[in-house]
Amino acid sequence: MTSIQENIIYDAIHRAYALTDYNTQDTLDKQFEFMQQTILDDKSLTKDEKSYTIKLLNEDFDYYKILLNEGTKRICENCHDECLATLY
Repeated sequence: MTSIQENIIYDAIHRAYALTDYNTQDTLDKQFEFMQQTILDDKSLTKDEKSYTIKLLNEDFDYYKILLNEGTKRICENCHDECLATLY
């Protein structure tokens, strides 16, 4: 397994946030999809670094969905209620 360079990962996350046009991607779901595609298209990251970066983006995405109370809801497998986050 290759070592993951966290400084490169955080640079890629910052690039994805900087490239996001908040006028075009006006919902959290659209912003997340754009950032995820930006990370997947990044040639400077290895496969392991891309998967780790996507995991970090998922955590951020869940945090903002809960904080702003918006986004697509899903049915929880445990309590069968609607919830926003997928990782919590």
